[in-house]
Amino acid sequence: MSYRTPYKGLKILDISQGFAGPYCAGIFALYGADVTKVEPPEGDWIRYIGSRFGDHTALSIVANRAKRSICLNLKIAEARKLVLEMAKDVDIMVESFRPGVAARLGVGFDAVKEVNSMIIYVAISGFGQTGPYAQRPGSDTVIQSYSGLCSINKGSDGIPHRVGVLVPDATTGIYAFQAASAALAGRDDEEEGILIDASLTQSMGAFLAPKIIEYSLEGGRPRILNAPAGSYETADGYVGLALVKEQNFASICHCLGLPELIDDPRYKNFDTRAEHMSTLSPIIASQIKKRTSKEWVKLFREYGILAERIYDFGDWLEDEHIQQTNFAPKCEIANVGTFPLPIIPGMAQEEGENMVSVPPTPGQHGREILENLGHNEADIKRMLASGALTLPQEGVDS
Repeated sequence: MSYRTPYKGLKILDISQGFAGPYCAGIFALYGADVTKVEPPEGDWIRYIGSRFGDHTALSIVANRAKRSICLNLKIAEARKLVLEMAKDVDIMVESFRPGVAARLGVGFDAVKEVNSMIIYVAISGFGQTGPYAQRPGSDTVIQSYSGLCSINKGSDGIPHRVGVLVPDATTGIYAFQAASAALAGRDDEEEGILIDASLTQSMGAFLAPKIIEYSLEGGRPRILNAPAGSYETADGYVGLALVKEQNFASICHCLGLPELIDDPRYKNFDTRAEHMSTLSPIIASQIKKRTSKEWVKLFREYGILAERIYDFGDWLEDEHIQQTNFAPKCEIANVGTFPLPIIPGMAQEEGENMVSVPPTPGQHGREILENLGHNEADIKRMLASGALTLPQEGVDS
């Protein structure tokens, strides 16, 4: 055990699919835990969301690094029996079925607790295990819409837009990892395991808590924070402009060559500027279009103003800071290619160490997992014949 692998020796059974559940279990794997991923015969459906490279997509790569994979058909009783057999000897189990499905399959919290009384059981769903919406499917777009995230992400067209990344799934995975880690820390003083109900809805509530509080205390009025902060078009791109103190506005005015705005009563403070952004924003935008992004960022920094070019991912990857700090080391996966893979913040790393752990192909470790459980060749052949097990290395489609 070390700072790099503090969860070495910890065993986790991941029967979840998608991104949130696998990402939760995947973080444990990156910290050294032994994570067994159970997938259906065709593989986790996240392997088909987005462009497919071999047996992987970008989402499945990020969610499933450093895991072992076995393909089981949970519609067959023998496969469900295997899940319980594996669950006997694990510390944490993660699932992401719709509420009630795991119980009907015989692999829910109560069934698992019968074979492993101290199990930390993480159940991930869209709307939670209870409540009137528990049975609703909760996809990323649905939860972004339901949570209010889209409402605060209006475009220049005035229309609320979905954020172009899986924010609900990613935040749920991180919150679930945090909750399971906390449960591990307190487990020695407990007499039985715990069910952790981690929903995308609750996670987004926690993530958006400041905006929800602000909405409530301000009577529901939409709030423009720190006007005239925002994104502005330059001669060759865009810059993001930030203000954290009132005096920053005067610095911006001097930098832009607009000192007359400083004493304009409409722009006296954050609140009045927010009320008059319809007149202030075009003035600032017109000035910023006159120079390139690089020129403006240099000027803004000379005036002590927080600003940065708006990068695309190529700009970010080529930036000298990212390269010199090795924030996105190169990863190579067979049948996929070589690509940058950003590291987990705060994860201990020895100098020169490559922290990339290759994700498994569907069912890649099935035979190894079964042999470790004590199953012989006859058992494996029987499971293959019944359809309970799929072993891609033996020519069965996965």
